[in-house]
Amino acid sequence: MIVIFQCFGGTHTSVAAAAIYLGKLPRSRVPRLEELLALPYFDRVDKAEIGTLNYAGRDRQGHLVFILGSGCRGTEVRGLLSSFVKLAGARKPVVAVIDCFPEVIFPVRLGGFISRRLGLTSIGRPLVGRGILRSYPRLVALVNSFEKDPTPYILN
Repeated sequence: MIVIFQCFGGTHTSVAAAAIYLGKLPRSRVPRLEELLALPYFDRVDKAEIGTLNYAGRDRQGHLVFILGSGCRGTEVRGLLSSFVKLAGARKPVVAVIDCFPEVIFPVRLGGFISRRLGLTSIGRPLVGRGILRSYPRLVALVNSFEKDPTPYILN
């Protein structure tokens, strides 16, 4: 299986969710801001990289895990990925896409805009980090939901 965590920019919510899934961030507590900010890709993916799969690691079963920014085209990107999976025919890979965008709260959007669009990382990065920490229990629940039953996330 290929596991893809997707959000708008592929730099905040999906990075945190993938890190939770891979055991790089704890599930039993909200991490410190420093732990979050130290993640590879966290608030470091540029707009030009939207649509690019960024490798996050391998899970306990050896599945490849990626992070994807899809801009405002999340549904379309999911459809495109599904079409490619169908084109693979007999060699069809199992691909799961976990959409993290519904878990994005206003401070994450605002901080992401300030950091990524305006380039003011000293202001935006801590704001987006604190927003992720506020929504952290929801990200853990999303990851747990995927692990409990990946069926709804698998592309057909």
